[in-house]
Amino acid sequence: MSKKKTSIKLPVGQRAISDFYICKNNNNNNFSNSFSKKQPDNLFNRIPSAKRQSSILSTTTDNDDDDDEGFGDGHDISIDPDTSSEMTNFRDPKLYNVLQSKFNSPMNSQLSRSNSILNEKSANELNHEIIPPALKRSNTDILDSFDGGKAKKILKQSSIQQTQVEIINNDDLSPEQMEIIDKVVNKKLNVFYTGSAGTGKSVVLRALVKRLKAIYRDNIGVTAPTGMAACNINGQTIFRYLEIGLGLQNPNELAKMIQRNPGKLRKWTMMKVLIIDEISMVDGHFFDKLEETARKVRGNSAPFGGIQIVCCGDFYQLPPVSTRGKEIKFCFQAKSWNLVIQENIVLKQIFRQKGDNELIEMLNALRTGDVRNQPDMIDKFKKLTEAVKYDDGLEPTQLFPTRKEVLQANNGRLQKLESKVYEYTAVDSHVGEMYKNHYAQLLCEDNLILKEGAQVMNIKNMGDTLANGTLGTILFFITKNLFFKLMDLYGSFESLDPQSLKEIRLLSSRIGIVQEWSTKEKEIFDSIPNERKSKFESLIQYTAQETKAEMLPVVLYKLNGMDEARIVDREEFVIELGKEKSSTGNPTRVQLPIILSWAMSIHKAQGQTIPRLKVDLDRIFENGHAYVAISRAVSKNCLQIKHFRADKIRVSKEVHNFYKSLESRTSRS
Repeated sequence: MSKKKTSIKLPVGQRAISDFYICKNNNNNNFSNSFSKKQPDNLFNRIPSAKRQSSILSTTTDNDDDDDEGFGDGHDISIDPDTSSEMTNFRDPKLYNVLQSKFNSPMNSQLSRSNSILNEKSANELNHEIIPPALKRSNTDILDSFDGGKAKKILKQSSIQQTQVEIINNDDLSPEQMEIIDKVVNKKLNVFYTGSAGTGKSVVLRALVKRLKAIYRDNIGVTAPTGMAACNINGQTIFRYLEIGLGLQNPNELAKMIQRNPGKLRKWTMMKVLIIDEISMVDGHFFDKLEETARKVRGNSAPFGGIQIVCCGDFYQLPPVSTRGKEIKFCFQAKSWNLVIQENIVLKQIFRQKGDNELIEMLNALRTGDVRNQPDMIDKFKKLTEAVKYDDGLEPTQLFPTRKEVLQANNGRLQKLESKVYEYTAVDSHVGEMYKNHYAQLLCEDNLILKEGAQVMNIKNMGDTLANGTLGTILFFITKNLFFKLMDLYGSFESLDPQSLKEIRLLSSRIGIVQEWSTKEKEIFDSIPNERKSKFESLIQYTAQETKAEMLPVVLYKLNGMDEARIVDREEFVIELGKEKSSTGNPTRVQLPIILSWAMSIHKAQGQTIPRLKVDLDRIFENGHAYVAISRAVSKNCLQIKHFRADKIRVSKEVHNFYKSLESRTSRS
């Protein structure tokens, strides 16, 4: 008995998944048949009358007063929904319900309030898109599902040498890095390990955390003195992890407070290992206070009450924050430091500037302050005054001492771009005053303002190639469905010619639009080559059925001299709260993993690798500021230093003497 071929009838309003994947070798008819509507005879007169979906988008036109001065303190391009009816941030009710179920916590009141609001301005009048968060929360890159998971790459020649930053896996450590692992994990010693910028201190820390958690589970603290530093290591501030507030009380008072609280007491008594990253920013008085408190709480006279201590950092970098009326005291000056720390290990092998030995020598002289007594070394830094010329359009990231300078630089550059503004608002799983400081420490933005042509930096490791710190330029904005169809029509986005890019941006501007075409849009359509005009018409039909709320940026990244275009979807940024997390889990922010990269603060740049760097030392004011900034570079071929003066290089004498003593102890052993 022969089986009849059965066709599956899809529900109304649904299409087969194959409709979204179009074979590159299909002819025009097959391409057109992947859409549900027949192609019109006249494109401009028969645009489908599909109703726009309930928009979760708010828009407005750009300001007419485009000037070249940047945004001052009083000019902010972010949207204030309470003061402008045309700038209300609309949110999807479906998004609200899903996130309520996901996190079981109240969402922002603006989320529910905006469900009843819908701004139906014509898209031809709009020039500002507010893109709400999507529901997808996956670490998988969208390109992994296309073409075998491999994006096409086009090698571009550049007169500037590109230096690849070596990525070290936890299981591929150098011998000196493995020595730290052995002494901490196997010999269970209290260790301070240090080294200049680029020696892989963070790599070692990640390896330590992985191994220690396998042994002790949750009974280890992964901490840092500031929220920003804690986020960089997926940890907590030392104050929050130890649950001591600001820690202003004396050790007796702190111990009594902890012992009166069963939860806090259990954490302190069960703790096996306490890791403190960026130890240079921890005050020595505070270190002594914690050490004595631990002994009192645990009833153990051993240093730190028997808790194993691992300290990591470089005292030549940013110092402790000074307190009014109180002299700064480094941790190595603490009374208990030498009693607590059993092993000091100095990492020597450089990974960040690997292959640029001259830059390594310059940074070492800068780090220790020896550069001030070396005229030839000063000349080498001064030779880096000239701007570096890049032939691919990407500019260097400039570091500033203050956040205000960073905002002015980035907003000023963004304002000069004539393209449409898109705003992406983050979704935070937990709301309330107690979480605001946590979210403020994340590198991802609460409200991210983007335009076509904006220079951005990736801020999350995405596989083996796209690393934290990679620079790129936004090519266009598109929905994920159209992204795949565009790849079929245009092939590689990495090698788009100006005409093709103009066509794609036309498609982008027509998403969710059913109104008549403007004269400029018709001119672009008329210029499309005949060989792809039919397919382009099919795509235009499709754009009217898409929604602007699903639009995402497509970024052309520079990966070691190669170009790779990726559509950037939202990612999760989790704030680890350890055992004190709420019943709904750790606070989580969902946002695009990119930020504007024309400028960055020195404090936020600490721990980052920046492939193209510009530093102005004119306004530095802290010990280690110059060294932290310049050591973000990977090569002097991609480094510009303005206003370098030897007398601006500030290094603590106490730090210098401490490292001298470490070297003498190492040589004796």
